Amino acid sequence: MCESTVFIEEGGEVREAMRDVARITMHDRDAVCIDIVGRQLILEGVDLKEANLLGHGLVFRKA
Repeated sequence: MCESTVFIEEGGEVREAMRDVARITMHDRDAVCIDIVGRQLILEGVDLKEANLLGHGLVFRKA
């Protein structure tokens, strides 16, 4: 499987935001994360900090 886990960094701490993410689209500074069953999570006002494609993890930082 090639789904990823999305993390959010805020205030120097990193926490898991969503698992099994299959698609991410950016709208200005909002990341729309959609998992394998169609659930969606919107991370508002973020920048991409790291995309670890081998480890299946993406870290967004609160802007």
